[in-house]
Amino acid sequence: MLEKVRKTIVTHSLLEQGDRVIVALSGGADSTALLMTLVPIAQEMDLTLMVAHFNHGLRGRQSDADEAFCHDLAEKLHLPFFSGKMNRKNYKKGTSPEDFFRQQRYRYLSRLAKDHRAQKIALGHHLQDQAETVLMNLLRGSGSAGLKGILPRRDGKFIRPLLETSRQEIISFLDQSRAAYRQDRSNKSRRYLRNRVRADLIPYLKEHYNPNIEETLARTAEVLRMEDDFVRNCVDDAVRSSSVQRHQKRIVIQNNDLKKRPVAIRWRMIKMFLEELTPGNNGISFLHVKSVDRLVQGSVSGKRVVLPKRTEARREYDQLILEVKKASARQKKYAYAVNIPQTVYIREKNLCVETKMVQNRHVDFTRQDRIYLDADKIKYPLVIRNRRNGDWFQPMGMTGRQKIKDYLINCKIPVDQRDSLMLLADDLSVISIENIHLNDRVKITEDTRKVLRLTIKSLSPPSGGSKGQHAQR
Repeated sequence: MLEKVRKTIVTHSLLEQGDRVIVALSGGADSTALLMTLVPIAQEMDLTLMVAHFNHGLRGRQSDADEAFCHDLAEKLHLPFFSGKMNRKNYKKGTSPEDFFRQQRYRYLSRLAKDHRAQKIALGHHLQDQAETVLMNLLRGSGSAGLKGILPRRDGKFIRPLLETSRQEIISFLDQSRAAYRQDRSNKSRRYLRNRVRADLIPYLKEHYNPNIEETLARTAEVLRMEDDFVRNCVDDAVRSSSVQRHQKRIVIQNNDLKKRPVAIRWRMIKMFLEELTPGNNGISFLHVKSVDRLVQGSVSGKRVVLPKRTEARREYDQLILEVKKASARQKKYAYAVNIPQTVYIREKNLCVETKMVQNRHVDFTRQDRIYLDADKIKYPLVIRNRRNGDWFQPMGMTGRQKIKDYLINCKIPVDQRDSLMLLADDLSVISIENIHLNDRVKITEDTRKVLRLTIKSLSPPSGGSKGQHAQR
């Protein structure tokens, strides 16, 4: 068995000369065998071993006895020993107990490794664990990312030297070494899926279908792991392309670029993006990925899909937008009455709008911060507000009227930005749309006698000017 462990370490580059290694020891047969095999290998590779035990406290005195056993074994081997205890106060509803236990254990081991400058954390997973994991993920409907099973090395630091060693070889090694180990009765409980797979499903498959099912599943996982590595490399290249723009809690992808990708790459990209926006226990499933992919394949702008953790996917013309929405994303209505002359502070936009009558010869169309209107063509009163149902105006150069909603769609303004646009309206219609267009009805001509100038500045509320009052709310 020792030779097999050495081979696994070399094949998967699990250890390097002089590494500092935390060995996770539960006291059970697997982790005990792991520690016993690493002791002679440590001498060969000049490794520094440290033993760590995490006490889940789930079995009362038995759990404490496990910790004492681990302490005594580390002391016998003249190795430093560390122990930690689970804090159940950190448990979050919706998380399975198994996931919570694992998260707590891994967090403790990672913290310990950081504190003691350890490069590796050795775990006792073996060949049967690999087979069980592949079957469990298959039952859950996992893709290749799940069917590749347990990785020999993860995140550069978690290593599994026993992954190609069978449970039978482990027990035989311990018996020959006359090494004691602890028995965990909870491993026989039918409460957990893994125990049911181990005790019921695998024996049934071995008896009726394939006596070497565990080795077959482990070999399948190895093949899928290599194929998954290739796909992941392709996805990594794709997500770094110029067609992907990352913002805080928002990812924008050029839809045509995503659409032309092979399905396997596209689905993996979507899954990666969604998990990036919903870290931790994200709840992203195949159904969510498939729903987003339907948006990619579709041709209708404005459609959206609601996803876990307040995440939303939507099509905006030639873009796919994935975004974590704020708790209150709806834009409130606002409206400010406009007098002349006056400076109005628009709180919702953090803008100041100054109105003033000027002579025609003072018109400067090169100024991006100014709007010029024919004052005689305005149907007073004036109001600055965001859009309302039924709003319309006459685009510059056109003779007919058009609904604001349709005009913004034609201008390809994203739906989540339309209600935030600042409009200037008189008693008849909208006469100006922020940063977009002016109503033909009030444009400056050679015959214009009186010019209304609006100067828009991004400022704090003016101290000297009068603060506009809300015309309506």
